[in-house]
Amino acid sequence: MISVFVDELEFDTIIGLLDFERVKTQKIRISMEFKAYEFIDYADICKFTQEEFNKQKFYKVEDALEHFSVKFKELYPTLEQLYMKISKINIIPNAKVGAKIIKNY
Repeated sequence: MISVFVDELEFDTIIGLLDFERVKTQKIRISMEFKAYEFIDYADICKFTQEEFNKQKFYKVEDALEHFSVKFKELYPTLEQLYMKISKINIIPNAKVGAKIIKNY
C-alpha cells in the first residue's frame, strides 16, 4: 500500500459562514494523507484541492471535508484511508482553528 502525504498546503480562498468571509478571501492550510493501492501524484492533489476550494466556496470546513472524502475516492478507487485537516490561519488572532477527518473506505 502506498502512503502519500501533503503537509501544510497553504492558499487564500473564500470559506466561511460570516458575511465578511463570503466576500474576502482568507488563508487556509491543509494537510492530507492518502493510503491506497495505486499511484497518487501529490502535485495533482495540490492543484485539484485548490481548484475545488476556489470553485465550491464552502460555507463550513466540515462541508469541505465531506466533499473531498467523496471526490478523492472517486479519483482514486483503491483509496483505503484519507486523513485531511483544514485550518483557518488568521480567523482567530492567537490560534489556528479548523476540523479534520479520518475516513476509512
